[in-house]
Amino acid sequence: MILMNKMIPWLLGLILVAGSGMCGFAAERRGGLALQFDDGWTAWLTETAPIIQRYGATATGFVNDRYVHNGRITLDELRRLQDEYDWEIGTHTANHQNAPRFVQSNGLDAWLDKELDPSLALLRGAGLRVEALAFPFNASTPEIAQAALGRIGSYRRVDPLALADGVRPDGSLPGTSIDTAQYAPVELVKKWIDLAQRRDVVLFLYGHRVLPDSAFTVGRVVAVAGNVVTLDRPVELADGEENVLVPCVLRRQAAQSVIPVTAAAGSEVTLADLPPGAVAVGSDVLVGPSYGTRQSDFEEILRYASERLHFYTIADVRAGRHRLAAAAAPPPETVP
Repeated sequence: MILMNKMIPWLLGLILVAGSGMCGFAAERRGGLALQFDDGWTAWLTETAPIIQRYGATATGFVNDRYVHNGRITLDELRRLQDEYDWEIGTHTANHQNAPRFVQSNGLDAWLDKELDPSLALLRGAGLRVEALAFPFNASTPEIAQAALGRIGSYRRVDPLALADGVRPDGSLPGTSIDTAQYAPVELVKKWIDLAQRRDVVLFLYGHRVLPDSAFTVGRVVAVAGNVVTLDRPVELADGEENVLVPCVLRRQAAQSVIPVTAAAGSEVTLADLPPGAVAVGSDVLVGPSYGTRQSDFEEILRYASERLHFYTIADVRAGRHRLAAAAAPPPETVP
């Protein structure tokens, strides 16, 4: 029954594509989007999954066991994501250790014994179909990855342009972040979506949480003095978050480009450090949680993608289900 429920959307998709001569719009949908979230939050179930479902999408959640043990998400909530929203659940390991550093100090067998195997046992023992891995900090080595592939089906490897037609020869699938910490303007993400559509491949995006717009402030810089940046509007920091300032909302930001925020009072934002020239008067900046995506941005990405791409989990891509729609669609545009 679960398999039949899983296949119904794909069969409907094939019918739409095959009948696109009558329907018109469906022929334009080719390629795919695989959304991923890391760590584990109850809000995945209560807030994010319903948003995603409205756009006919699904996602893969990579769970860090510590978030289960401290109650940030429960095994029952993860089962509901899997069974009610068709999410795939993957592992983000047991204790979120940097794998290369752990292996250097303790050995590869110890990493498997302490980090990967306990997580697989916990999640699979709860009835979750876990076959994908996201390394903490996206840090691994070929040796570690190959050892992990003896236990799982694929792992994520960061790529600035995360497009792929399936699992790579090394067992990886790409991923690029849409968190504030590696801020990507919505218009840039749309270009990635267009490229995935033209090439008929899958775009792989990951983050941590979708947060309300009220957790973020977008404003124009009116003054810079020392480590204090003054905006043209008040700034309220989200409580309990690692907040950062994105120096320019018009371009992609590397992780080292965003600047940690230590305090905000009125329209003044105090930064941990401010390298000369990093923030210019007159530039538009964003202040908000490092490990979050603004809801309005996320929904615009979903809206745009839903008109052009199909949505897949990592398991869908690993099983080749993304090729079913491709086989029924007209040939993709050739991209130089």
